[in-house]
Amino acid sequence: MHDLNNKFHANGSDRLLHVNPFDEKNDGSDRYVSLRLELANASEHSCAVQAFFKFCIYDRLYGKHIEQKVYHNFEATSAVSGVPCMISLENLMITPGFIIDDSIIFGVEIIKANKIPHLTLSGTLFLHKDKVSSTYTWNIDNFYKLPKPKAFSGYFNIGRCQWIICLYPKGVENNNFISLYLCLSEFVESVPNTEVFVEYEICIKDQEKGKHMKNAGRCTFIQTARRKAYGWGKRNFISLEEFESPSNGYLVNTRCIVEVSITILGSSGRVPDPILQSCLED
Repeated sequence: MHDLNNKFHANGSDRLLHVNPFDEKNDGSDRYVSLRLELANASEHSCAVQAFFKFCIYDRLYGKHIEQKVYHNFEATSAVSGVPCMISLENLMITPGFIIDDSIIFGVEIIKANKIPHLTLSGTLFLHKDKVSSTYTWNIDNFYKLPKPKAFSGYFNIGRCQWIICLYPKGVENNNFISLYLCLSEFVESVPNTEVFVEYEICIKDQEKGKHMKNAGRCTFIQTARRKAYGWGKRNFISLEEFESPSNGYLVNTRCIVEVSITILGSSGRVPDPILQSCLED
């Protein structure tokens, strides 16, 4: 790993912005630029830091910055959070505006951060001895007839939760990308102020060679009395150019396949901080 970092101070804490320009996906096929934010000396903090922030790779010619919002609880056991594979190194180098005079600007904006005593975060966590896992497939027969700005799959149940997939055919902000999210619709057994911890992988399938476009992670989905739907995914999931290219197999005769695999790891009754935003509203 080739890691560059820059230390700065924000909201009463020292932080490190890590840049890895040579990150790789699991198949090792391409190099990608990844950004990560670290809470410095997290083990010395008496409080956890609950943060909502935004990474940015700046386009200095046209203002078409690459941005990704992230929510994370920083503490001793989880001091680093970030976005792997924001953009391929090849695309970054050939796209005008990002690299000027052999320099590039990366940034992170702390939108909101709260220090929370560890005791307030120690709500009961139930880890599931027998993990519940399942897969759901969304077959889209005509991609170009999907409603805009966003389209939804059917509802499906995994564990005690009802889920739905949200797809933006023209992206949330950038019309050149598809945005794709896994969303919690509601708990089948409605329990207010509940979190469910999951491991997920969502992908657009390559129908010809099996080289699927994937996004995976471990994250928390939350249901409160005030808000019902929360989701995690990727704003710039895949460029429309890459998606529509016949050589990639993602779109075959206007048909595409979205598939998500979910493993329920645990749940708790901790009340979330209101800074958490639904990805559907980002």
